[in-house]
Amino acid sequence: MKLAYTICTPDTSGKYLAYRGELKRMFASLKEIGYQGVEAFVRDPRDMDQDEFCRLLMSYDLELAAVGTGPVVAEDKISFTSPDERDRNEAFERAKAAVDFAARLGAQVNIGKLRGDVNKGDLVQGREWRDQAFKLVCRYAALKNTTITLEPQCRFAIDNLNSTQEALGWVKQQQLSNLMIMMDVFHMNIEDKSQAASFIDAKDYNLHIHFADNNRGVPGTGNIDFVDAIRVLKALGYNRYISLEIDQIPDCYSAAKAAFKYLNRLIQEV
Repeated sequence: MKLAYTICTPDTSGKYLAYRGELKRMFASLKEIGYQGVEAFVRDPRDMDQDEFCRLLMSYDLELAAVGTGPVVAEDKISFTSPDERDRNEAFERAKAAVDFAARLGAQVNIGKLRGDVNKGDLVQGREWRDQAFKLVCRYAALKNTTITLEPQCRFAIDNLNSTQEALGWVKQQQLSNLMIMMDVFHMNIEDKSQAASFIDAKDYNLHIHFADNNRGVPGTGNIDFVDAIRVLKALGYNRYISLEIDQIPDCYSAAKAAFKYLNRLIQEV
């Protein structure tokens, strides 16, 4: 297992559960702490200097673990199920831009809130818009040898595909070879009956994981059983990235360091 930390890219301006700052300073800090990669939260990669990002990332010997698309929704209020066709089309273009960016560094693109709510209007229509967008995005991503991962999120974040089991069933129905899932223990803690059972159920589809405690804090400061999580993941042979998506308290560096210290110890000892 490898540890990554979420970061805000220069095209974003909102407040997220991610490190914010100058790219060079962020990469230097995370490398010094011990992280092996970063997960980039993007709004529109076309609005950033991707060449500089890639150059700096490689200069600090870090990997791009994943590209997250949450800021598209948070800042521009568009999604795959937006009522306005122009907004739906733009959401698709943003997803394509994220794919282009991820493909440069061999990462996957995570889709959480970008899929949109489906119950705010015509339920059948909402689902059709969502499913069609995923088909188009996956088709485009396949041309770039890139994988799309769906993130199940709890009912308080979005109104569909909330539990691991629900998301797995939907992904299997789509029959898209480059559509997988990523898991987030914060959301699993709310929606899933068993953390261990969900990891086992998803073992053939799970490509990425978010860690945060139930208080959105550093792992080990709340009630989620991370010892059990690491033990099960090790038993399943999971060797990909775990990204920290946590509150930046008291500051980004301190949160990143505390999270790494705790999880690195667990990975070594459990």
